[in-house]
Amino acid sequence: MNPLAFSLSTINQPTMTKRAPAIRQYSLSMRAQIEQLDAGLTAVAGARAVISEITSRRRVTKLILGHNSLGDEGCEVLFRFLCSEEGRRYKISEISLNTNGIGDRGLLAISRYLRFNTSLKELFLQNNALAGSPPVIKDFTDALNTSNLELLSLASNIDLSDTFVTHFFPNLDSPHLQEVHLNMLGITQSSVPTIIEYISSPRCLMHTLKINGNRLGLRGVSSIIRAVHRRNFTLLKLEMYANSLSDNAIQQDSERELKKVLMRNEHLKKATEREALALLRYSRAVLLRPRSWTLTPSSAVVPCSDLCACARAHNDPLSPTSSLFSSIGTTHRLLDSQPSKPPFPFMRLPTELQLHILSFLAPILSSAQRIRIYTYASTPTTLPSLLPCLTSRSCIPDPTSPQFGEFNLGGGMTMRKRSGCGSSASSGCADGKCMGAGNSVKCRREEERAKWLAAVRCNAFELDEDGTWSGEHEGGDAPKSAD
Repeated sequence: MNPLAFSLSTINQPTMTKRAPAIRQYSLSMRAQIEQLDAGLTAVAGARAVISEITSRRRVTKLILGHNSLGDEGCEVLFRFLCSEEGRRYKISEISLNTNGIGDRGLLAISRYLRFNTSLKELFLQNNALAGSPPVIKDFTDALNTSNLELLSLASNIDLSDTFVTHFFPNLDSPHLQEVHLNMLGITQSSVPTIIEYISSPRCLMHTLKINGNRLGLRGVSSIIRAVHRRNFTLLKLEMYANSLSDNAIQQDSERELKKVLMRNEHLKKATEREALALLRYSRAVLLRPRSWTLTPSSAVVPCSDLCACARAHNDPLSPTSSLFSSIGTTHRLLDSQPSKPPFPFMRLPTELQLHILSFLAPILSSAQRIRIYTYASTPTTLPSLLPCLTSRSCIPDPTSPQFGEFNLGGGMTMRKRSGCGSSASSGCADGKCMGAGNSVKCRREEERAKWLAAVRCNAFELDEDGTWSGEHEGGDAPKSAD
């Protein structure tokens, strides 16, 4: 017998196994995203390559094309396709074209695509060759005002400078724009009055403004902070670093003062949203009238003046029926004509007195904000549909909670609930069991609340037209009426 047949080397010899090649997996979100960073895309040929990539997919939500050389020619070809009937089928929410050598011609092409666009939310155009001629800026701003764009970045376009600011902010009037980046544009102190005029106006609804790396100077930075303190309550983040402040101690003082003002805005925003939701709850209960109680068009009252708040509510898009405000100043004979049981005594009061009493439930809201909520609450068409939904829009319950997906039948028996519109998932937020509370997913109910608050413009504190902000020291800030 061969002694080597049972040697250790023979027994312990490892067996070689062949591994199957790994299959690269892509998530559904990645399949809808075209990412061509630093891919050598050049001019028209590069744009056609991107178009070919788009048309090969059924769904595209993001175009990440930074650090290429598309230039004006490639940008025009790309956005000509996106403006076409075939290109409009793709609901793109984010476009990034940073560092592509795009000039004013390319910006005009982008403006044509942006006009009345409801799907694009984020646009990144930093570090390009934008010159910022006044007609181009005006066309771009007009298109921006008609879109639903929420984030705009024009940072590091050093040729824009003060010319851009002078023609951009006076025409900017977008209710959807929330964040603007204007870092390193060469903005000087001469643009400060234009910036102050915008952030002090009701047109400013953004919560983030970044103007770092410019030349505003100490006087310019201090003036902007003072304007935010007195007239702006929407900004939650304002960055003005590296703006030619001479002394570090002075810069720290400015940062400390700005931080205090922004914290005030955040506190007022939360209080406004909380009171708006509470006011809606009670206003819906006492102001919503049966359809038979609504006044006829012939009995509608003409607003007292074009400048009055009742006139704005009368013409507001949130007021498809003007029965609530047209009943102001009229007698309530329509209540007496109802053969049913007597109504709640509160409803016998004149409408203006009812609204005045309800206003004490939300003292921090402005008169215009309360009127918008009253209008919404008293309109039957704003009620949710009674029909069951076909697609589930309920919240996602927290799987760590004991109540997840089941309910007690007694005797130690439980039954699992089916998911759907009427399941426990839809009441996750009310029970505090929604996963959105832990920031693991975006809560759908919170999303709907945010949309409603934005629709009635109660997502930020708002001063009355005759009101001013008083108090220059910490703890003394308070709204003050001109009365």
